[in-house]
Amino acid sequence: MQRKFMIRATYSPFAARILLFFTAAFVTMAHAAIDITNIDALIEQSINTHPLINAAKADEKASELQVTVAKRNQLPIPTISTTLGDSSGTTGVNLRQPLWTGGRLTANINQAIYADKAAQARIDEQQNSIAKNTLDIWQTYIYAIALQQLYHQNLKKLSEFEAMMQRRVKQGVSARIELDLITNRILQDQTAFQAATEQQRIAQARLYQLTGEPVTNRNIDLFRLSQAIKPKIVDIENDLFQQAPINNPSLVKQYYQIEAAKQQVKSQSANLYPTIYTEYSYNYNHKTHEDDGQLMLGLDYSPGAGFSRMVETKVYEAQVESLKQNQQATQRTLIETLQTQYQQIIGKRDQERSLIASIAGARMVSDSYGRQFIAGRKSWLEVLNAIREQAQYEQQLLQTQSQLLAGFYKLQIDLGQMSWQQNHHTINEVSLYDPSKRIKNWLKDKQDELVEPSDHL
Repeated sequence: MQRKFMIRATYSPFAARILLFFTAAFVTMAHAAIDITNIDALIEQSINTHPLINAAKADEKASELQVTVAKRNQLPIPTISTTLGDSSGTTGVNLRQPLWTGGRLTANINQAIYADKAAQARIDEQQNSIAKNTLDIWQTYIYAIALQQLYHQNLKKLSEFEAMMQRRVKQGVSARIELDLITNRILQDQTAFQAATEQQRIAQARLYQLTGEPVTNRNIDLFRLSQAIKPKIVDIENDLFQQAPINNPSLVKQYYQIEAAKQQVKSQSANLYPTIYTEYSYNYNHKTHEDDGQLMLGLDYSPGAGFSRMVETKVYEAQVESLKQNQQATQRTLIETLQTQYQQIIGKRDQERSLIASIAGARMVSDSYGRQFIAGRKSWLEVLNAIREQAQYEQQLLQTQSQLLAGFYKLQIDLGQMSWQQNHHTINEVSLYDPSKRIKNWLKDKQDELVEPSDHL
């Protein structure tokens, strides 16, 4: 006797929601969350995925190709033309090779090389800007997390006081208004806790938008983080006052822009001289089938209307001077900003020390008021005010510590001391294009071959 078993599948909306929840949780866990305390990894991830960095890299690629274009302008210039008519038609092919341009082609190549260097520094500049933006959001996030932890502790403490006051009111020892006071304080802290939670969610969403990865939402110990950076503040002080920030990406970019502008002046000055070229011209008549080819040596000189080329050169020279002044202004602003940031860090460090002492004193007062209330020497309102004063000091401490951390890392970015800045470009000697150098090297190689002793004597 055979028995048939049938399995009936039924659709349950609740089961579907549970399955969807676990599926989403599995997909979320599949992505490696970024440790919120690892600043270098957080910034590096935001840099690698930001569209502004990709745009700067695309600009740099275009600048690199512009160098190739400038070099190819040294090659012969081909021109093909065809004319067709009722009775005849001709085809002409011209090939012009510049022989001497007064240094214009060389200056154009070197200008493109410097422009490419400036584009590379522009990438570094954008990275610093995005890193600082990430730090601003990171500061908001860790401060909101720390506030939630603080309010959670305060609510736990206030709940214990509320339970105690309920017993006292029930026993007739305390008035009902005293229970209302503690209930009102609990509601205030609950509202503040919700505001901190909303602030944390907004910052977390912005960090996800920057990095494309979730961040770990774990307990944040701002005191431990701030203590870890304090030994490094002394090193920053030495770097700040012993080294000029010449390798800041903004200054590096402006330096190469100035050098590119100088090459543009050379290119424009070359237009004051004639261009010597050789040209081969070939013409073919389609009706008579006759052709003609000739090789010519030519000279081309175009000083512009009213010799305007001379004035244009002065215009570019003035632009170079303008760029130099802008660079000096940027350097002064940067030094002023660095010194201001450092003084703010020192101020936050000293303020943290004072707040820690104030919290210790406020805690002693709060505990003392609690004992004196039991003894009948302090009112319940005075006890609650002492607790609030301690909480306010603790909140100020968290804010100061988050500002200290963000300010420290921003200063490190401006000084180029972050790990992801090791490959940033600096001001170095650039290998410029020099056609005579290639000829000299070729002649030297030939000379070495001639003086080299022969093996066949």
